[in-house]
Parts: sequence; structure tokens; C-alpha cells
Amino acid sequence: MIHTARYSLLILCLATAPALAQQTPPDQLIAQAEAGDATAQSALAFAYHNGTDVVQNFSSAAEWAARAAAGGDANAQNLLGRYYHSGLGVEQNQAKALRWLTAAARGGNPGHIYDLGRALESGADGSSDPAAAAQAYTRASEAGDLEATVSLGVLYQEGLGVAQDYAQARALYEQAANQGHTRAQNNLGLLYVRGHGVPQDYEIAARLFAAAAEQGSPDAMRNLGVLHENGFGVPLDEAFAAELYRRAAQAGGVTPQTAPVLQYDARLMPVAVDDDSLALIGQAAQAGDPVAQFQWGWHLITAPDATFVAQAEAGRLFEAAAQTGYGPAMRNLGILYFEGRGVPQDFVLGRMWLTLAGSAGQTDAPAVIEALGGNMTADQINDAQSRALAHLQRKS
Repeated sequence: MIHTARYSLLILCLATAPALAQQTPPDQLIAQAEAGDATAQSALAFAYHNGTDVVQNFSSAAEWAARAAAGGDANAQNLLGRYYHSGLGVEQNQAKALRWLTAAARGGNPGHIYDLGRALESGADGSSDPAAAAQAYTRASEAGDLEATVSLGVLYQEGLGVAQDYAQARALYEQAANQGHTRAQNNLGLLYVRGHGVPQDYEIAARLFAAAAEQGSPDAMRNLGVLHENGFGVPLDEAFAAELYRRAAQAGGVTPQTAPVLQYDARLMPVAVDDDSLALIGQAAQAGDPVAQFQWGWHLITAPDATFVAQAEAGRLFEAAAQTGYGPAMRNLGILYFEGRGVPQDFVLGRMWLTLAGSAGQTDAPAVIEALGGNMTADQINDAQSRALAHLQRKS
């Protein structure tokens, strides 16, 4: 089956924080925001969104974004609109999403206009207004947004909100594909496979799919696999087709090669494996030393023949150290919860501990969350962040 890449999702990945958030200490930024400075309020919203010098919390980000949005800050309006669309940090609400995304789009930022188009095409409440989406995509495309250009091409290809026009779809795809846009390359290849608006040409399609596949597009990998499996425009090669299907299944997911791994605290000396050293570490761990608890847990879980009982004990030790605020233990414990190794699998607790790890100086915690928590629901994410905040409040 040939796959069309429809759009990139309106998701809330890490965003570039305003310069003020990067240059101002958190306490000073909070003071300025509480005094009514809309620029500081927006910067603080993005600090909470990204977890920059504060514990990542979309609910807090939404609160500050709402204040800045009311003051006319377009970036905050866009962030708040995306929150209402996704249900992160706030209750999902299509009307409020459109209100704030529309307000942000008035500022002329092509990315903001594209986000409005996405919300119109695929509403938080299941609604869809492709005609209005096409208008937004057109504005954003004319301002240079390639995602909008391709999304508009999809509407023309499928005749949604506009009259079906394969030639216009092709022109839009070519515009973006010539700049290396993978979704455009894949979809343009699809037109050549089907002969829609162009003479059917499997060889051209294969080149386009290959270009997108090299950049990691799973749709293009599958499509190129179909061509090789059937010998359309390329040599018949079922083994290579199977390899492409395998790569497509892994693309965007966590694989043994890409999964985040447990890490030892680089500030510590390696754990000595002689009996006397291990005995001392074990005694210190039992006495409640968080560093020793981390080291003993590391020794148990990294043993080549680690049993289920040993892994469970390691999980208990990491959690004991994590409860004291020890960042490396928080990070490893979060991974264990995501994997269900030594502890019951629990994505909410996994994200909670990784969120806390980020606030404790584990700089790769956001990337670990992104790798492991991509399939979490908005409710699960909100719950994890609420638990992280409650944990800090109990400890303060």
C-alpha cells in the first residue's frame, strides 16, 4: 500500500525560548512576570514549557501564557492555542484553541498561521473546516512556510476545501521538494506512482521516495519498499523491500539501537567489584546514603546475570536515592518505570521522575522523555507533571 504523508502533527515539542528567558535568572523573571510585564510572562511560559531552570509543567506554562496572551503577545497566544488544541496543561477546547491561534496568526508569523490551519483542518473536537484551513495554509505558504505549502498540496490532491487539482498539488509539492522537504518528496512521488497530474513514472517516484527515506521518512520507506517488492521502476528485490519495511516500522519509535540507556554518575569513581568495596557500599546504602544507594543499585542492575530480584532491589535503591533529590537516580528510575524493569511499568511515574531529573541537572532528561513518552496521552502527561510538582512541594 502506498502511503500519503498528510501533515506534521500539531504537537508541543520543545520550543525556542525568548531571549529574556535565556538571559534572566528564574527568580527575577518570576518577579517581573508577577509585576505584569507581558514579555516576562511570555518568557516564563516558555521556561515552564521547556523546563528551562524550572520544573517542566505545561499547566504553569499555560497560566503564564494566558496572562501574556491577554496582553497581546503573539508567541504566548500561539502556545496557549496549541495547549487548548492538544489538551496539555488545560482542558482540551476547540473554541479556545481557535480563538488564541487566530489571535496569534494576526501577527503574520507564518508558523503561527500554519498552526491555525492545522487546528482548522483537524479540530480538537473532531471538527474539520478544510476550506478555512486552505486559506490559512495559503497565507502561510506565501509567507514561506514549507509545512503549509505541503499541507495545501494535500488539500488540492484530495479535493478537500478546494477543487481537486493535481497540477496545483504537484506545483506545491515541487516547491517544497526542491528544498529537501521529505513530506513533499514522498507525496510528489505518490503523484508519479498514480499518474495524477503527471505521466505515470515509477523511476521518478523511486528517486523521490529514496530521497525522503534517506532523511528518515517512514512513509517513503514503505513506499519505496512497495516498488522494490513489485519491481516497479526499480530492480525486484524482496529482501531489500523487507528491510525497508523493517526500517519504516522502527522509524520514529524506540528501538534497541536508539533507546535511552541507564547511565552512571560520571562524577563518581567506578564501582569496585572486590568484596570489601562492595561491602562498604552496601553498608552505606543501608544507612541511607543516596550516593551509595545509587552505586549499589547500579552494581545490581548492570550485572550480566542480573535476576528479577536483583533488578527489583536496584529499582528500590534508585527510588530511595531519587527521593533525596539525587538526579542520576531520578533519571535511571524514570527509564526503569518506562521499561517496567525492576518496577511495575508506569509511564506516568516514568515521566514524573524524568521531569524531576531535568530539574536536578540531568540535561538529557527532555530528550529521554521525548524518546520514551511519545505515545502518552495528554491526561497522562498532565498527571505526571502534577505529580512532579507535588513531589517538589512536599520536599520544600
